Amino acid sequence: MSFSTSSPVEPVSPAGPRALSGRPAVVAAAAAILALLALLNLVNAILHLAAISSVLNRFRVRAVLEGVNPADMTTLENSLKVALVVSALILVLAAIILLAVAWGVWQGNRVARVLAWIVCGLGVLLACCGISGAVSLGSGNVTVQGGGDPAVTRGAQALVDSFPGWWAGLTGLSSVGQVLGYIATAVLLALPAANLFFNRTRPLPPGPDTPAVPPPTTV
Repeated sequence: MSFSTSSPVEPVSPAGPRALSGRPAVVAAAAAILALLALLNLVNAILHLAAISSVLNRFRVRAVLEGVNPADMTTLENSLKVALVVSALILVLAAIILLAVAWGVWQGNRVARVLAWIVCGLGVLLACCGISGAVSLGSGNVTVQGGGDPAVTRGAQALVDSFPGWWAGLTGLSSVGQVLGYIATAVLLALPAANLFFNRTRPLPPGPDTPAVPPPTTV
């Protein structure tokens, strides 16, 4: 009499370090902060475009009261439009970059981690410039040079004074939030849990060296 018995065979894993699974909270938090910073840049871009009409209306009134030459007024108006539109485009581009880096960090891409540190460094630098500009604008200490022409100086000063009172405060708060967000992201991505996640060994696909399961034994 013969009996056929089969015993379970445990799969043999290849030699080497075991792959780490799961995304640590510090990495998820860093990716979320980068996404929030991207959203903040988009909001700022919308505000820049929305402010064009109101700032120009205030400027026209102030320029007339200051006796600004119509030609100089037109030049300053065009300069304002270009400056706000270009700033909005830069903010949109920054938002796209932040979203791409955030997605790479979420996926555990090592290159994205390095890019995130670079973006954080540049972001802190630009945000500090934004804080300085907001403080100057809010305090009224903006120095305007008109190339020695008093009329041009008055027109430029009228343009600066045409920004609404909330502009400096909102810009300053946004810049402070960005500084804190970039610093927090850089710190989170440097923590040990993040190091393990980005340096993890990904599981290898089955290859020709995978041992075959032995056939059932016959007694």
